[in-house]
Amino acid sequence: MLILIMCLVVFASCTGNLPQGETSSASGEKINNTVSSWESDIEADSSVATNDNNVETDSSVSSTESEDGLNSSNVQSGTDDTSDSLDKEEDTVKSKYDYDMSKYIVIPDYKRHIFDVNEDDIKSAIGIYLMQYAQEYKVNRGDYIQVSIRFYELLSIDIDAKGEEIKELFVDNVWLNSVATPNGDGEYQISFLIENGILGAKMGATVSRILTLDDTFFDENYRGQRVIVDITINNKTCKAGDVLTASYTGYYVDEEGNIILDDGEEKTFDQSDNSPFFIGSHLAIDDFEKGLIGMAIGEEKDVYATFPHDYTSSPELAGKRVLFKVKINSFFTPAVYDDNFVKEYFTNYQTIDEFEEALKKEFVLSKIYEYINANAQIIAYPEAEYNLAKAELESVSDAFLNQHDMTLEAYIQQFYGMTVDKYIKANMKTKMIFYRLCEMIGNSAIPTDEELLAEKEKQMNMYKEQYIAEGLTQEQAMAKAEEYVEALGENYIYEQVMYKKIDDILSTQVKINVIGSEKEYVWETAK
Repeated sequence: MLILIMCLVVFASCTGNLPQGETSSASGEKINNTVSSWESDIEADSSVATNDNNVETDSSVSSTESEDGLNSSNVQSGTDDTSDSLDKEEDTVKSKYDYDMSKYIVIPDYKRHIFDVNEDDIKSAIGIYLMQYAQEYKVNRGDYIQVSIRFYELLSIDIDAKGEEIKELFVDNVWLNSVATPNGDGEYQISFLIENGILGAKMGATVSRILTLDDTFFDENYRGQRVIVDITINNKTCKAGDVLTASYTGYYVDEEGNIILDDGEEKTFDQSDNSPFFIGSHLAIDDFEKGLIGMAIGEEKDVYATFPHDYTSSPELAGKRVLFKVKINSFFTPAVYDDNFVKEYFTNYQTIDEFEEALKKEFVLSKIYEYINANAQIIAYPEAEYNLAKAELESVSDAFLNQHDMTLEAYIQQFYGMTVDKYIKANMKTKMIFYRLCEMIGNSAIPTDEELLAEKEKQMNMYKEQYIAEGLTQEQAMAKAEEYVEALGENYIYEQVMYKKIDDILSTQVKINVIGSEKEYVWETAK
């Protein structure tokens, strides 16, 4: 599956320090379950056709992961070895805290390098979050909606006491800031709908009101009469600012726009049953987003779009005009981007300025670690660490491998595209880089006892809340959380603190070149 979202690769490295808040039940129904399925599709697809600014909203991704797999706990891409040799001298590693990495790895001089940060990457990250925390669709001002209006004689003061139906009107594509013209006799100002409670109504909902028909009612026999009116929300059409899901298939076309045949079969490059899009966010190809405007739920349409000439995710598509056959499945309302949004979902920040500065820092860090990972020189891999890493990998993979009747070699090759040896060394390289950075930075990167204790308590509280959400009591959750954190080990706690301290220091040590944006984003123009 080739998802059209544009911002996954870069942003995968930039969410570790940005907590994914929870939405209270009072806030309405989120689309997190849908988003989770989108994320699964994204993670499973290494050939994501986007505009090379892809964003993923997985809160488990460490802030120290880069496109090349530089992550404090997990590496999913190839290594950049300058040496494949193992250091054969006796290495007895009692504690990684005391491990001298200077004889194993050389770190490039990152302080002299200038790192570009593109404002569009930051905007794309914001767009992904607004899409992730979108709510169930409700009618809002400015929406094109499709409604049915039914009038009933009022038999009593009870709104449920409906008599003979007077007239049913089907109003198509009502613009809530203008005049609504029904497919029947007469005209009704849109204020009629607004005054009678349509704003905030859900898709498919019926709003009932008792009212007196005035002199503008199309049937003079009922003017002045008290009636019951039912207004049903049937559909809406897509506009800028909407979040929606759509099914689509992408086709190669010739210069005339006809689908190219390959051995008699239509030549496709992509297909999805339910992908998310945020119109006006530039997360998808602009031509594609614009082509969805005006479409209603269930409607199908041919949308022609041209990939950017600098499109590198799938080079064969760069600059090509293609066809997407699209069907709209559902609509959602994106979150409003303001200080309240930041406070609700990202508890470490109070304003959008603080939030965007944190995003900028995360993108800077991803660039730094990408540069270090690509240019670090491996002198040797410690044999004791290599053997330990291999044993741990075999241990944690054993149950899965037995269940699926796979060898470890086959599993690593299938899911990570490399040999077991390469995979282990890639993970080792990450650890070696961070411990060497810690040595180079000095005491300010070494965790204190107070910081280690605070991190341990933080981890226990985090897992305790998780277990409570799963149905355990406070006492059971705390006991299980303590057991789990103890199993993680002292090294894990130490490294979590060390990574954060290194992040904070590195982000202040480098030169940054901010590349401004020339695009307009829908959440900014809506203000």
